[in-house]
Amino acid sequence: MLKGLLNIKVIKEVDYMNPLLEKIETTDLRPIREIVLERLRMAIINGTLEPGSRLVETSIADNMGVSRTPVREAFRQLEIEGLAENVPRKGTVVKGISKKDIMEIYEIREVLEGLEFSLACSNLTEFQISDLKEKVCKMEQCIENNDVKKYWKTHGEFHDIILYASNNNRLIEQMKQIYEYLSVLRNFTLVMNERRHQAMKEHKALIEAFENKDEILAEKIGREHTVNAKKFLAKEIHLF
Repeated sequence: MLKGLLNIKVIKEVDYMNPLLEKIETTDLRPIREIVLERLRMAIINGTLEPGSRLVETSIADNMGVSRTPVREAFRQLEIEGLAENVPRKGTVVKGISKKDIMEIYEIREVLEGLEFSLACSNLTEFQISDLKEKVCKMEQCIENNDVKKYWKTHGEFHDIILYASNNNRLIEQMKQIYEYLSVLRNFTLVMNERRHQAMKEHKALIEAFENKDEILAEKIGREHTVNAKKFLAKEIHLF
């Protein structure tokens, strides 16, 4: 189950037929370097590109239909983020996410998510708060129906409303990256009903704090939400 999370030294070949590495559609108007980085990062995080896989600049550029420059820039960023490393005589190799990485990401998320909820508290409108309540109801229905795919879609929409209400662009970018990193663990953190129902209680308490414009409580709930998710993960899969 933890395939793709641990660092190894064996060099592997990459399957360039994977959709994440296919040609970039002309309908996607984002900067090419952003698309390339996002695809490679996600492929590493979800285990498509396994630890030890050698990333070949020319092959990736050819497959995605882009020049080598954005691919090279993506490699550098992946190295900065610790997802890849430059190995002498081998080139850029996937490192993946280690147990220590996950621990550090959760620690950062605890602080930033608390800040995010605190900032959003004073900005959320009555309509948005009503929307949050509706999302929680939908998530509860998904839990009852065991509809995991719809649950995660709604869960993402719930957190996006709060994230963008923070009105802090740098924080938004940081949190989007953190959520992307941790998406590989979502099957562990909410696969058990115990954690799912606890998470729903936390979401409802958060909405109540938003309604009361209680920034201090919103931050406290945000930090506790992350700590509880980390503790549950550690208990279930003995990660830390």
